[in-house]
Amino acid sequence: MASREPAALAAASRGKDFYGALGRAIKVIRAEQGVERKELARLSGLSYPYVSEIEKGEKRASTEALLSIAQALRLRQSELVERAERLLERAQSRSEPSGAARRRPGPPALARVYRLQPAAADSASKAGLQELVSRAGQLGPDDFNRVLDLVRRLAR
Repeated sequence: MASREPAALAAASRGKDFYGALGRAIKVIRAEQGVERKELARLSGLSYPYVSEIEKGEKRASTEALLSIAQALRLRQSELVERAERLLERAQSRSEPSGAARRRPGPPALARVYRLQPAAADSASKAGLQELVSRAGQLGPDDFNRVLDLVRRLAR
């Protein structure tokens, strides 16, 4: 019986972390779209305090509430959950102990995965651009959109 308690506590902690990440995802998306919390509450048909508690991770959103919020933000419910999962993964990877946090500086992850060679600092070479186009053509639609999103963020 005692051996199950730590597992139950860990599961409860992950659940709490997920709802916190879901709240952060809602807040980030809302801010990106320039929507005030009060306006989100009105558009979703939920009370302002309930939306506020969801964003702070203090309350779990019901399925219906999550659907209403997603529709108010012009998203599918799955997109909202996916954003929350990505935030949670990032938070968990930052909190990993040991050598994972103390990585040596090196090429970005995608460069390692696709074995890209660093381009000259002055400009991208024609061959490098051709390689990038070639490798982008090999990606599936979801991966391509994620890489494109990453490139847009890095270009800011």
